[in-house]
Parts: sequence; structure tokens; C-alpha cells
Amino acid sequence: DHGAIDAAATGLEAAVAAAPGFDDARAALANLLVDRGEAPRAQALAGEGLALSPRAAALWRALGQAGLKQGDAAGATAAFAEAIAREPDNAEAHYNHGVALQMQHDLAGAARAYQRALAFRPGFDAAEFNLGVVFDQQGHVDAAITAFTQVLARTPRDVAAYKALGETLLASGRIDAWARNFERFLRHCPDHLAAAVQGLEVCAYRGDHLRLGRILDDLRRERYTAGEGGEVLDALQQLIYLLHFFDVEPGLITGYERTHAALARRIYGEPWPRATTRRPGRLRVGYLSGDFRNHVMGKMMWEVLRRHDRGRFEVFGYATTDAHDAWTDRIGGVLEHFEGIARLSDAAAAARIAQDDLDLLVDLSTHTKGSRPGILARRPARVQITHVASAGTTALSTIDFKLTDRHADVEGAPASDVEALLAMDGCVYPWRSIEPTPGEVLRREALGIAADATVIGAFSAPLKLSQRCLATWRDLLARLPAAVLAFSPVDPALRSTYVRLAKGAGIDVKRIVFIPQGRDDGENQARYRLVDFVLDPMPYGGVNGTMEALAMGVPVVTLVGLRHAERSSYSILANLGVTATIAHTGPEYVDIAIRLATDAAFMREVRERIAQGLAHSPLTDMDLHTGNLERAYVAALAHAAPEALAAVQAMVATGSADG
Repeated sequence: DHGAIDAAATGLEAAVAAAPGFDDARAALANLLVDRGEAPRAQALAGEGLALSPRAAALWRALGQAGLKQGDAAGATAAFAEAIAREPDNAEAHYNHGVALQMQHDLAGAARAYQRALAFRPGFDAAEFNLGVVFDQQGHVDAAITAFTQVLARTPRDVAAYKALGETLLASGRIDAWARNFERFLRHCPDHLAAAVQGLEVCAYRGDHLRLGRILDDLRRERYTAGEGGEVLDALQQLIYLLHFFDVEPGLITGYERTHAALARRIYGEPWPRATTRRPGRLRVGYLSGDFRNHVMGKMMWEVLRRHDRGRFEVFGYATTDAHDAWTDRIGGVLEHFEGIARLSDAAAAARIAQDDLDLLVDLSTHTKGSRPGILARRPARVQITHVASAGTTALSTIDFKLTDRHADVEGAPASDVEALLAMDGCVYPWRSIEPTPGEVLRREALGIAADATVIGAFSAPLKLSQRCLATWRDLLARLPAAVLAFSPVDPALRSTYVRLAKGAGIDVKRIVFIPQGRDDGENQARYRLVDFVLDPMPYGGVNGTMEALAMGVPVVTLVGLRHAERSSYSILANLGVTATIAHTGPEYVDIAIRLATDAAFMREVRERIAQGLAHSPLTDMDLHTGNLERAYVAALAHAAPEALAAVQAMVATGSADG
């Protein structure tokens, strides 16, 4: 209640004015100011008090809180350490010390701090929850599960704990335990959107299509209304990502996108005003991502980042996670400016990006892991664009454009009205060529695959195996008695999930085989030597899997729909110049697959066309792709910030631009 906070602050201000040495009143006022969004003022107030009373633990705690709010984790850590030195049994101080250490990615130190907080205050849910998060980040899965479970035993309506426990169970392949967690979540929070979101995923993995349909119907009726703003916003972000996996009307997705856009503005606040003057220099484009690492999005974008025209573009990278590996170094090595912002708050990270006076900020995460929509909501750049980390949008009013191409989104089809479409020439997806490991990494006989079997690749996550998809594949297998369907789970623990889904769809489990994941990209690429052709899932098609197969000369059969999620493989194939395996109806999809399996001349023709496309097509010409992307960026700037583009062009004309 802002009114109550303001009234309390007024009273405390009077108390501090009357008695400057009244430490508790000063500390309480500083904490209220932090809650009111006035952290710098709170920091100054606490500092003034500490000059008078350097041993006041409450003031040290207030100083630490102000530091946390401003993203100054190091300063906050020092302040809380001072508070603990004066009050070593204060559980709150130990807890906040842990938060500050966790922000600095000192996981061991944070775990010790949370354990001390629990020692002084058993049942301290916030400390136990954060301890579970730290254990999960350290890879101590069982300890994380225990921590989240203990929180829920005491607080059975703790939404964050249900979500964290569910994510940990799913990531560790404990599907049945994950489903039980959802049942308890729904029982205690039946009207919470986060429970519905978890239910969508659980039902998809378990093949419970009837219950899945009921949840979708409840979403259409807007049944799920419980929860505070931040919880609901987080659930909406997951929902607008997940809905693309299901056969739903586009209006359902766009309706929740609009809801998200409105709530985001309320939660994150109004965007910052656009800078009125532009610092001289080349066009400045920044990339915001949690995947500057050994991840498909980071590796695809590396091909673009290393090709940007440095004479025209100054390129920045902002990593939203602390993940670091050889690919991080590789990506950072081709960028002029690269830094991590994972330990900064959304506001502090946005302020840091704003200092670079970017013309364009390109989001590479949408609502996938590592995304930071709170940064984008503040609009730290003149123009903001969402790239294709997923088929959807961020659903933020501060995003000017969603990047696409003329195949991936249908002009005039139902689409989001939150973010305008920016269609680049060529394919929106950057091509990445991977050299397969030489020799026979895997052999058919070792995997129990008959020498004369037609092996149909279905290297899709369980979430992509919709009821329609599996039913279509069942019908296809019925017409190809010598064919087997090959899955390749990222985790061997998920094999039972694939078996359950296949059986539920009426597919004989003797018709499925499992091809293990490789130890690296080269071995994963070599899996396709075992495959005759690949089936694109529906409604959410593939991108990386489609490119991997095509790079090995393996045909991909896809079914075109209206939504971007149903058109990704279509865009890739069309730009490759391979159209014979593109279907527009379900029966045509099945017929094309049967023809590949039974018509050797057709299979040879398709493979030859793939080879020609790999050698000579816009899809694989990454210099052309990068140029197309740069032209799209210029068009976006011309539309949304013409004054900035004019300033750059004027400097180029006079020869005063740098670089």
C-alpha cells in the first residue's frame, strides 16, 4: 500500500529530524525508502547515521538493502558482513548476506550464509528456498529437492517453491515426481496461472491430452486469476512461450500477449525516455542473450557476429547469465565490446546498457532460459528488436519489431499486435555448418536396427510431440511396415517418456528405436548417417534439427501452417531451394514421407537438390545473410528512430564517423 508507506515515511522523517541519533528510526526510514524505490536516498540516510553511530547493526543492514536494490552486490556484501559482526545471531542479516553473495555467484558462500540463517531461525522459508536454488545451481539435485520440499511442507501455497521444485525434477528426468508435484500444486493453488502453466507441460510429457484440453479451455475462459503481479507476470511469460507447442487458435496466444504487455508496463514501470542527442560514431547494435555459450542460439549467432561490417557497425554483447565456456570466449573474441550483466538488477543492467548509447538492442532470448525482459521493458536503446530464440515474441510494448522473413510469418495472418514484424531478406535463421565426426560412430546393428529398415528421424523433445503429430506418425508407420521411428533423448532417463507417448498414440513400441546423443556436436551430427529422412514435428517445427539433417543431406518433411512455429522448417527449405518435401495438408505430409521411403528416384532427386542448395543457396551464404540482417536493422532504425539514422548518415557523408 503506497499510501501507508508514504504515511509511515512521513512519521519516521519527523522522528529522525527530531532525534538524528535515533538509529532504529533512521534504519526503518531507509528501509521504507528502499521499498518506495528511493534506494540512493536510503543509502545516503544510512550513511549519515553510520557516521554518528558506526556500530548500529540496523543501519548496516539498511545500507546493505539499499546496495542490493541498486545492484551493488559487493557493497551490500560488505554492509551485511558489518551488521553480522555486530549482531552475529541475526538471521535476517545472514539471509541478506547470502543474497548478496549469490548475486556475485559465490555459491558456496551463499549456501553457508543461508545455512547460518536457518540455524538461527529454523523454518526461515526464504533462506531455505534460496538454499535450494543454490544447491540446484551447484548440481546438488537431491539437496535442492529436499530444500524445496521442506518449504512446501511448511507453506503449501508457495508458488515459487512449486515452480522451482518442478523445474529441478524435470531437468533431472524425474517425470513421475514432477507430475506429483504438479498435482499438489494444483490442489493447493487451483486458480493460479503458474499451476496451469506447469500442468500444460506435465500433461504434454505424459500424453494426457484430455486434461491438457481442459486446461486450455480454462485458459480460454480466463479461469486462472490468483496470484500477485510478479508471479502472474512470470507465469504469463512461460505461457506465451508454451502455447506455441499446442494446436490452439492464434487469438488465444495474442490475447495473453496483450495481457502480458499491459501487466509488464505496470510491474516494470514506464520505459525510460529516449536520448535526444546521439553520440557520434558508427551504428551501434547490441545483443542481449543468456546463450553466449555452448548453446545452439549462441553458436548460430556467432556466424553473424563475426561477419558484421565493422566499418558501419559497432557491436556490443551483454551476457545475462554467468555461464562461461570456450564458446563464450569465442563469441566475446569477435565482439568489440562484451560484458556480463548477470549480477546487475534489471534497472542497473538497463542503465549500464544505456551508457553505450545504442541505436539498436537485439534480444536473443525472448522468454527462454536466461531472458531478462525487465531490462527490455526500460528501453535502454533507441530501437529494440526480438530475434528468433523462439517462434513467439516477448510481448513487451517497448519492443519495436520481431525479426522474421517472408516465409516464417504470413503477411496478413493473425499475429501479435504488440510487436510489429520486421521481415529481412533470405532466411531469418542463421545457418550453422557442423563437421560430423568421421567414421562409424554408431552402427545400426549395435542399436538393434535391421539393415533393411527405413529409419525415420524424430529427434524432437517430448513437448513437441503433440497429439496431432503422433497420430500422423502412427498413420504413416501403418503404411510403412519396414519403417522405425528413431528418437534421440537428450537425457536417457526420458526414454520411458517417449515410450509412454508412443503407446498412448497407438504406436507399437517395437516400431521405435533410440539413437543416443553424441558427446559433442560432431558426434550428434554423425547420428544422421543412420537416418533415411526426418519428420518435422507439429505444430512447433524444428530449426536446429532441420539444419543438422539437411547439412548431412537428409531430407526433412514439414507441414506448413499459419503460425511462425509451424513455418520455421518451411522457411529453411524454401531458402535452400528444396520444396518437394514441403506439405500443405496432413495427407500430403504422409504421402511425401511414404514416397521418400519407397521411391528411390524421388529420394535421390531430393538429396541431389539438397546438395545443390548447400553449395549454392541464400540459406548457406552467411555473408549474404549478415548483409540482409544489417539492411533490416537500418530499415528498423529508419522507421522507429529516423533522426539517429540521419545523424549517422550525415557523419558518413562528411567522413566524420569513426571506424
